[in-house]
Amino acid sequence: MRKIIWCLIFISIAVRLIIFLVLHNNYFLRPFDPVYFGTLYSESQYVLGDLSKGGIGDDGLYAYAGYHYVFNRGNVADINFEHPPLGKYLIGLSILIFRNENVINIIYFILILLVTYKIAIFLFHNDLLAIISAAILSFDPLINDHLLRSLLDLPFTLFFLTALYMFLKALKKTNYLYLSFFFWGAAFATKFFPFFIIIYLYLLVIFYLFQKKKIFSFISASLIVPVFYLVIHISFFIYHPSLLEFIRHKKWMVAWWRGSPIIPGNILRNIFTGQYIDSTGKLTRDHLWSLLQPVIFFFSVTSVRKSFFGKEKTAGIVYIFCLIFIVYMLFLTNGIFKYMMPVYPLLIILAIKAVSDYYMIFFHGKIRHKGSYS
Repeated sequence: MRKIIWCLIFISIAVRLIIFLVLHNNYFLRPFDPVYFGTLYSESQYVLGDLSKGGIGDDGLYAYAGYHYVFNRGNVADINFEHPPLGKYLIGLSILIFRNENVINIIYFILILLVTYKIAIFLFHNDLLAIISAAILSFDPLINDHLLRSLLDLPFTLFFLTALYMFLKALKKTNYLYLSFFFWGAAFATKFFPFFIIIYLYLLVIFYLFQKKKIFSFISASLIVPVFYLVIHISFFIYHPSLLEFIRHKKWMVAWWRGSPIIPGNILRNIFTGQYIDSTGKLTRDHLWSLLQPVIFFFSVTSVRKSFFGKEKTAGIVYIFCLIFIVYMLFLTNGIFKYMMPVYPLLIILAIKAVSDYYMIFFHGKIRHKGSYS
């Protein structure tokens, strides 16, 4: 019976994705138009500043930047220096292979569901819980909306989740550290994310507690991140063969982001009401909000149990990891829900586990920690 339920959920995910792609096929079949986007960019706020009569959205900006990087072999500092170039290179690769900037999002989407499934299996050894977690994520309006836009959030989420998954495996087999830091490097080379420093310190503490004798392996593997970051900026060094100039470029990036507003607590308003204060100070409705978001957030945060630090220590590590990220969202960002995407799959996994635990307590009077529920 369990296998039948698993198969039905898997089929529902596949059918839902196919229907979504068919209904929005224009987003994936429309050839990328470099002339249109080039004109849009040249007349945008990024070139003309306050004189611009129009504008260009982030998706158009990243698509044009990716096209410029790949087809024109352009300097990564020419267009959208605010973010590292990896995600835009991948958009350019999508244009090169598929003649469309959004097709690569389908690959990200499928891989994110797969990694979510694998993390859930790794944490709780329950295939049904894992497929339910992947299914809930696949139906979420936020991640579905990102399928239609050439943004950086999907690849960043994929690299972020994969890096964490590999780190969890490295707690048992150290060689996975190198894969983990490879994907942390990919994440850091996709979006500007200085909070990675805090994440790194947390991972260092955890690895020290579980693999004290191999802490040197952790430190040496972590060097992959800066090396990856430098390599992905190779075109910058072709146009500006100076490390000092590169450092100046990074200072400009940091200065740009220091101007971003911080709205403490805005993320909680967004999660529980579907509204948030935007950069202009106005209360705005989040059109991608769903009732499932506050439900998942509530159950995930309340999912901490003594068992997480007993038989399920790894789940406790993930739980604290999510709490640290939530604190970051609360006090160091503008609180827009899309910035929760890297840990949202983890919150879904924790929430589903909490619901299954409550079910076992209320109807069976106990929790079975390992294996499948009967």
